[in-house]
Amino acid sequence: MFKNKKAAILIKKKLSEIFNRELIYFPYRKLIIITKVIVISDLSLAKIYLSFFPKEKENNLIKILNKKSKYYKKLLFKKLILKKMPNILFNIDDSPNIR
Repeated sequence: MFKNKKAAILIKKKLSEIFNRELIYFPYRKLIIITKVIVISDLSLAKIYLSFFPKEKENNLIKILNKKSKYYKKLLFKKLILKKMPNILFNIDDSPNIR
């Protein structure tokens, strides 16, 4: 359990850095916030929940990110020391906003 939480924290931190650096070239020029990362117990999958601002075309953006998930996995592999790098699945975080 601890290993999964630690991996999730590391993935969130490094992927945030990658997004900040790489997404200046991303279509639609959106603010992308990683709200949650859940790593499956056998480290086979990392579910990454994102929030976008503004929210228009967020379904298109998720499709684009999921098409490039192997690219992001490769970048993370270079930055993280994990025995196994999980596959990445991006999802829209549809939890209600706290105001």
